[in-house]
Amino acid sequence: MFTEKQKEKYKRTKYTRELERFLNRIVSYVSKNEELDKAHFTAFVDRIFEPLEGIEKVLLNSNYLKELEKFVEKCANLPQSDLEMDEIRKVILHGANQLQKTKRMQNRSHVKHKGKYHD
Repeated sequence: MFTEKQKEKYKRTKYTRELERFLNRIVSYVSKNEELDKAHFTAFVDRIFEPLEGIEKVLLNSNYLKELEKFVEKCANLPQSDLEMDEIRKVILHGANQLQKTKRMQNRSHVKHKGKYHD
C-alpha cells in the first residue's frame, strides 16, 4: 500500500515531531516553574521522555535536527547529574536558544539570491 520511501518519511516526521514536543514541553516547564525541585523535575522528564522511547530512531540529515536530538539526550540525562536546579534551568534555556538560532540560520535566504530581483 505504501512505498518504502513513504514509510521512511512517516517515521522521520513522527520522530522529529516528538523531539520538538519534548523540547517545547521541557522549556515551558522550566520557564513557568520558578521553584523547581529535583524530584518533580526527574518525574516530569521521565514522563515526557516515554513517547520517544517507543519511537524508532531515524537517521536525521539536517544540522538542526541533529542538534535537537543531542539536546534531547542531554536533557534526558540532566536529572541524574550533580547540577543544581538553577544550573539545570540555565543549561536548558541556553540549549533551546542555541537550537532556535540553528533553526533560523537554515531559513535564511542565500546571499547569491538577495540582489537578483531588486533594482
